[in-house]
Amino acid sequence: MNRLAGKRALMTGAGGQLGSDLCRAFAAEGADLVLTTRASAKLEPLAQEIRDMGVRAETIAADFTTNEDIDRLAREAWDAFGGIDIVILSSQPPEPNLGSLVTTSDEDWQDQFQSIVWGPLRLMRQLAPHMMDAGGGSVITFTSSTGFDPIEGYAAYGLAKAGLWNLTMYMAREWGEDGIRVNALQPGLIATGDDYDERQRSASKHGVLARTSLARLGRNAECTGAAIHLASDESSFTSGQRIAVDGGRF
Repeated sequence: MNRLAGKRALMTGAGGQLGSDLCRAFAAEGADLVLTTRASAKLEPLAQEIRDMGVRAETIAADFTTNEDIDRLAREAWDAFGGIDIVILSSQPPEPNLGSLVTTSDEDWQDQFQSIVWGPLRLMRQLAPHMMDAGGGSVITFTSSTGFDPIEGYAAYGLAKAGLWNLTMYMAREWGEDGIRVNALQPGLIATGDDYDERQRSASKHGVLARTSLARLGRNAECTGAAIHLASDESSFTSGQRIAVDGGRF
């Protein structure tokens, strides 16, 4: 406990199930949190829950498909607590319309790359110089197996996620000497909420478990534990790495 005491974290994608669980887990470890999603009003109950845990929490509405929102988020997040030590880039893009390289529309290509690659890059281009001046910090991106193992219909999403992994490596390479560590988490099939048994049966029926060494689905807590490790000083010599939390998928 308290592995993140005194740390200030910006959590993008806080409105999702995994994002909200990450917020609770980081708060339990002592981190103050800036929560952001497209509609910040939806985050206020979560923010109050976090405040009740004894740490600070602020909410900011920001749409990662809008450059103006990203610029404002960078300013307001930094000012909220006078600095940012941890950035979690887990915002989710608009649901992709399934399509091939040929049939995917220009709009879908743009939406996926804007949300997954350009949005995080634009945000970090503004936050990184301040983090360097303050001594560094930890950045965690969320990649996907679709970026390395193509799945029919997910061309735009998969290529954008591959781009995010390359962005992760570039950030780690360029900013490491200034104390910023950058790593990626790659979740496998994770069951959220109360649907674990149902999704386990579905995964087994469709052959997913047969391609997973541990022969089961993951749980959110298994992702949040890995994220806390990468955010904390426990991983102070870890950067430019992609950690798969997927049960040994093959």
